[in-house]
Amino acid sequence: MERELHLPHFPLELVPFPGERINLHIFEPRYRQLIHQVDQTGSTFCIPAVIDRKVQSVGTEMALIAIEKRYDDGRLDVTVEGLGVVRIIDFFPMMIGWLYPGGSVERIQSFSNGHDLNRLRIIDLVRELWQLLGVEKEVPGIKDLETVFRIGHYIGLSLQQEYDLLTLSEELDRQNSVIAHLEQMLPSVKRVEEVRRKASMNGHFRELPPADWT
Repeated sequence: MERELHLPHFPLELVPFPGERINLHIFEPRYRQLIHQVDQTGSTFCIPAVIDRKVQSVGTEMALIAIEKRYDDGRLDVTVEGLGVVRIIDFFPMMIGWLYPGGSVERIQSFSNGHDLNRLRIIDLVRELWQLLGVEKEVPGIKDLETVFRIGHYIGLSLQQEYDLLTLSEELDRQNSVIAHLEQMLPSVKRVEEVRRKASMNGHFRELPPADWT
C-alpha cells in the first residue's frame, strides 16, 4: 500500500478500469466544480462505483485528460482515464468549502502475474462469444491482453461483477474469474442461438441424420 491520499470523489453507477478512457458529460454544479478544481490543480480524483444506491469501498483513481467542450450554461464534455485502483478510507458527501464529495483513499498495488495460456483461452472464449452475438469488434490479440481490464466491459459482466473484477489485485485471479464467467455464460448463449435458429427455420426443408436409438 502507498501513503494515504485525499481526493475529490465522483460517485457513478459505473466501474472504470485502469487504463480505460471514458467520455463524460458533466452537468451537475457540484461535479462541474470538481472538474474545474482538478483542471486548475492537476489533481487526480476518484470514481467509486455506486451499486444498489450504495457507494462501494473500492474505486478507480482517475486523471482528467481533456475538457473537450464547454457549454454556455456551464456543462462540460470531458475525457478521463483510469490510473489505478484505490481503497476508500473515508467518504464525505460534501467537502468543506466545496459542493462535491471527497475523502481519503489508499492505492492498491496490482500484480501482473497473468499467464499467456490463460490469455489464449480467454481470446478463444471471447471470439466464440462475439461470433454468437454478432459483435463486429476485433478480437484482442495476446499482446493486447496484458490485463483483462481491456475487455472487462465487453463480455457480459453485470455492474456487480465488473466491480468484483476491479477488486482483485492479481492478474492471475482476474484471468481465472473471466474464464469462469465466459465458460458459464457461453452454454446459455448457445441455447438462445439454437432457439433463434430453429424459430427462423419454420417451413424450411431440413435434412436430418437418422437417430441411433437401438
